[in-house]
Amino acid sequence: MRFSSRHIYSITTILVILVIAAGSIVRSTQSGMGCPDWPSCYGLIIPPTSADQLPAKYQELYANDGIPADPFDATKTWIEYINRLLGALLGISVLVQAGLSLSKRKQYPHRFWGSLLLLFLTGFQGWLGALVVSSNLAPYRITIHMMVAFLILMIANYVAFTEYPERIRDRRMHRFTYIALALMFLQVLLGTQVREEIDVLAKSLNFMQREIWIDNLSNIFPVHRSFSLLILGLNGYILYTFKTSYAMWKRVIIPAVLLTSGLTISTLSGIVMTYFSVPALMQPIHLFCASIIIWSLHRLSMHVRS
Repeated sequence: MRFSSRHIYSITTILVILVIAAGSIVRSTQSGMGCPDWPSCYGLIIPPTSADQLPAKYQELYANDGIPADPFDATKTWIEYINRLLGALLGISVLVQAGLSLSKRKQYPHRFWGSLLLLFLTGFQGWLGALVVSSNLAPYRITIHMMVAFLILMIANYVAFTEYPERIRDRRMHRFTYIALALMFLQVLLGTQVREEIDVLAKSLNFMQREIWIDNLSNIFPVHRSFSLLILGLNGYILYTFKTSYAMWKRVIIPAVLLTSGLTISTLSGIVMTYFSVPALMQPIHLFCASIIIWSLHRLSMHVRS
């Protein structure tokens, strides 16, 4: 397939999803302070691979809010560094996208303004990332950081969609897809509250005794778990309705299949975390699926109009 300038919009969307996934891996592996400074990593462009490459008192030198830096861990440092590299690639992609949309601003004004908003939010997200590091991973800032990432995903999705042909006229499905999208955002917000509680509990137990983490959560967890049934039911109805119309299904088959996959894997990963002591691998998978669900629902909502 030949590469054209239009592909940059899809590349940006893919990079947003990868950055969300990378951020979740950073969090699940406790690698958020793998680079205790920003935008450099231990004052370097390319991070070190061993503590021998650092000053003798590096923990005091790179302290945040009076809290000494964690002991050097090459794996955690490079996980965080790769996360930042993906963020930098996203920034470059968004910048290129804004430049391309500027040249066609009269032909595609919505794409132009969406690209400018995306550029602003990406810069804002970078600044938020610096605040997260400087605050030594304050939980509420991590939550804000993640919710902004999902907002960026939706705007990138919108910008990439603007050249598509006319949409299907179906007021009921238009309404239901937006309701499902709003409920999914609420579910993600509930999930971030659960995750904040797990982070606090895990830190207090030195990331040991995983088998008691779920049992010591507040009532937010059963609400989050029960709310998933509503999410599954509503999305199941949306998928069934699209499937009954061949004219609609042939247009939405890609987001519909991705939505089905995202819902299935997200549900299974949630069950595994609940009953198998919150394995670290399941956490980024769970969040990655949430981003796929949001992308798919948003794309479905744009395929139909009222």
